[in-house]
Amino acid sequence: MNNLRIVEVNDAYCQVTGFKPDNVIGKRPKIKTKTGRNRQLESYIAREVQSTGHWSGELWMLGANGQKMALDLAVTKLALKKREKAQFYYLGVFSDITSRKDNEEALLTLSTRDAITGLPNRNLFMESCTQAISSCNDTFPSLLVILVDIDNFRKINDLLGHQAGDFLLKDIATRLQTCLDKGYTIARFSSDEFAILVPPYLYSGMTIFFAKKLADTILKSFTRPFIHNDVETTISASCGLAVYPDNGHDTEHLLRAADSALSHAKSQGQNRFQFFDSTLHSLDPKVLTQESALLKGIENNEFILVYQPKYSGNGNELSGFEALARWPQTDGSSVPPNEFIPLAESNGTIIKLTDTLLVQVFATVQQWIRQELVFGRVAINISALHFQNPSLVDTLSQLLKEYAVPAQNIELEITESAMMDNPELALRQMRTLKSLGFTIALDDFGTGHSSLGQLKNFPIDVLKIDRSFILDIVNGEQDRNITSTIIRLAKYLNMEVVAEGVETEEQAYLLSIMGCNILQGYYFSKPLMSDAALRLLEEIKVQQQIKLSNT
Repeated sequence: MNNLRIVEVNDAYCQVTGFKPDNVIGKRPKIKTKTGRNRQLESYIAREVQSTGHWSGELWMLGANGQKMALDLAVTKLALKKREKAQFYYLGVFSDITSRKDNEEALLTLSTRDAITGLPNRNLFMESCTQAISSCNDTFPSLLVILVDIDNFRKINDLLGHQAGDFLLKDIATRLQTCLDKGYTIARFSSDEFAILVPPYLYSGMTIFFAKKLADTILKSFTRPFIHNDVETTISASCGLAVYPDNGHDTEHLLRAADSALSHAKSQGQNRFQFFDSTLHSLDPKVLTQESALLKGIENNEFILVYQPKYSGNGNELSGFEALARWPQTDGSSVPPNEFIPLAESNGTIIKLTDTLLVQVFATVQQWIRQELVFGRVAINISALHFQNPSLVDTLSQLLKEYAVPAQNIELEITESAMMDNPELALRQMRTLKSLGFTIALDDFGTGHSSLGQLKNFPIDVLKIDRSFILDIVNGEQDRNITSTIIRLAKYLNMEVVAEGVETEEQAYLLSIMGCNILQGYYFSKPLMSDAALRLLEEIKVQQQIKLSNT
């Protein structure tokens, strides 16, 4: 590019870059960045254009005001004949993609970093741990994982408020970064849990005394009070330690061992650490067999959905379905959801399982729409772990595009624990899902620990009354009063209310006169296989057509 000079720029160039024509015409084209001129990229572009006649790509450069800007640039070699002699020009055309690149960078940060502390999140930590395990060799054969849990953090949150709790988490992150080696990976693992990875090149060759000293250093770092807004807070922590390869051959088993050690430490009292010890923390072979079967079942798409109809309060009109997971076995039996769902939640496979079930829901809804069937919304449960994971939005967005299904036909059911474990994260996640068009339902309302004051702050569309209140609604005055209060609360907050577990005519009647919008339970219908649900919708369509023809 040393022999090239800029001969002309248009108005758009000046508007985007901030340079005036006089600043650049007659001068060499240069790519300047915060760290100086990028001569290597300049030379590469020049070579490509000379040899192929064209180059295109994305690059970062500085505008006239010194601000970074991203460009999508295409450079083309042009030959113009002047007096029978070819003269070469180079035409550069670009568009400003700074906003898009900034958004991509922000999304990457959200998917790999904790929004409160700025530390790596669970996903990035697990990826780092997997990479560290794969790097182990004869020279550096081992590594250490430490899980740190803040004792009684929920009480601190309730007492001081979530804003103060967030400041405390930031201070804890800073203190851990200060007292630990910069080569360690420190992550926020969950709401009140941090994880530390001591990589092979720093841990291999160390004795157990090094690990004990490290755990002791971590615990001592919490002895100094934390101060926010002149309020002094004293906290303690518990640690669980696990070593690769002694306590686990991969990331999943290593973290499970560390978590088991952490549980034992907490059971012994506060401000303690505990190593994983197979004599104290036996990994039940039965559980491992079940987990293996669960993973195999997910991989082989063994899980199916059944669809339980939901009806209007008077019981005469179908208002939607709830999609419920089932795991049929080859011998004709079925593993109950209350067995495989807690197992999937405990080992983290619930996300992968739900992803496969979401595909089934979208495919079913797509089929019903193509057949012009009227079915309302189909609800599906989202676990707390999945709801708090950034991948949920990406998965749902992709499914919306792939199946061309309106989000208004899908209802996402979350639990109170998913909402209250991290209210700020829950609020952001709900707003994003609402912006895509999804309906948000709060499942099993009344069994968790959300307050009415907090409930009004969330963009919830539907309240589902837990079946435990419906069970004794006919004879139990207390359950009847609680149910009636929940229904009135939902109406005040402009929410629909669904009663699940309706099994008798008396229950349905009481809920109807209380003003419950939607009823669900075996009194109306048991959960239906997808083909049976399809037949039901087809029958309703025929009935509606007959009714219209008679009017």
